[in-house]
Amino acid sequence: MLAALLLCSMALSGCSLGTFSVDTLVAAPKLSAEQQEIHRSLTETVGTDITLKYPKGGDNRSAYVVANIDDEPSDEAIVFFEYNNLSNAKDGINVCVLDKNDDGEWKVEYRFSGPGTDIDKIIITKLGQNENTSIIVGYSTLSMNDKTLEIYNYEGSTLKLIATETYNAIETMDLNNDNYNELITVQAGADGANATASLLSIKDSQLVKSSTTDIGCNADAIINCVKGKVSPTHKALMLDCRNPDGTVHTEFIYHRYSSLQNPVAQIGQNLMSYTNRPDGYYCADVDSDGVIEVPTLEVLKGYELLPSNEQLYLTTWNSYADFYSFNKKLSGFYSISMGYMVSFPESWENKVTVKYDSVTSEYVFYEFSTTLEDSNTELMRVAVCTKSESEQYFDSGYALITSVGQIDYLVKIAPDSTSKLVQNISTIRRNFYVVS
Repeated sequence: MLAALLLCSMALSGCSLGTFSVDTLVAAPKLSAEQQEIHRSLTETVGTDITLKYPKGGDNRSAYVVANIDDEPSDEAIVFFEYNNLSNAKDGINVCVLDKNDDGEWKVEYRFSGPGTDIDKIIITKLGQNENTSIIVGYSTLSMNDKTLEIYNYEGSTLKLIATETYNAIETMDLNNDNYNELITVQAGADGANATASLLSIKDSQLVKSSTTDIGCNADAIINCVKGKVSPTHKALMLDCRNPDGTVHTEFIYHRYSSLQNPVAQIGQNLMSYTNRPDGYYCADVDSDGVIEVPTLEVLKGYELLPSNEQLYLTTWNSYADFYSFNKKLSGFYSISMGYMVSFPESWENKVTVKYDSVTSEYVFYEFSTTLEDSNTELMRVAVCTKSESEQYFDSGYALITSVGQIDYLVKIAPDSTSKLVQNISTIRRNFYVVS
């Protein structure tokens, strides 16, 4: 989300996005001193005509993964790359494992090639009691929807392959509260059938599938996966799925009664229709309490008769309550493009609407009158910019709400308004959420 916000703020400043892409954003990070040492040792062994391969998703986004993957106290390094001259290389992604020698120098200990042309995800974790640390690598190709999962153990300077699976989505978390992570995979059904989710762990160096549950859509329809708590007592993997008509609904996988469960698949259309909404509104932990909320929408005041592509929405964020129901937690205006949520206080309910100011690229909050056109009493406006741009906003009467990285979120409270709906800066900060 932060990268998207940076790009958005560049657009607001008049910068062209034509030269930007995901690859150019991730392909040129500055190497740390340790990574420079690893890179030097790597190129001494494999040559310099290489391109590092960065994972597309997950928590590990570096081509250099430094972690303790064996029973020794020191860390090892795993590096992913491809040769620029592919005719001189093995098929697939090249992988090297490096360790430090007695002189403290990084040296290549093991080298192999993996399937695929890209790295989807890298996870380092234990998948069971008394098991070695597992290196989980998801490989992808441009020509296939299915991805290949390989699980390795590092033993005696050798990376040992212990399991291979195909998947569409993977995540690790302690879903059954046994103090060890499990591997949750989502796999496509045969001949376009709906997908299934499976719970896997490692036992005696073997991959064990302990439980599966159905998902109410095809794997290709899953567009967003978020892990966290679905309630204060249950962890879950949340799946946002695209419907045939382009809308989105949410399903979630959690562990109960010694097995995986998916309440949406179990109860049928009730929960699915409840969470149905326009594309782009995805699950998130909006209030940072560890519980993933599901958004539901209703049209904002004044927009009821406008075409759907011109409507703005009141977004309500809901947490799952057991026995197939939801609890509403927050309601207000959520800007997908700007990445923030303004929760409406009780005094704003059914009394406030929002308009987009195309000149300033800001969302402006108004006291609602009888129609959208008649709603002209401005309450406040929110701006999103880089820190380097903030000073000019401060000079124009804006105040800082919060910051995330190099992004500032600012508000200008209507200075001359006599409306009782105008909020002070403390209330605005309390009701403002950055959605990541």
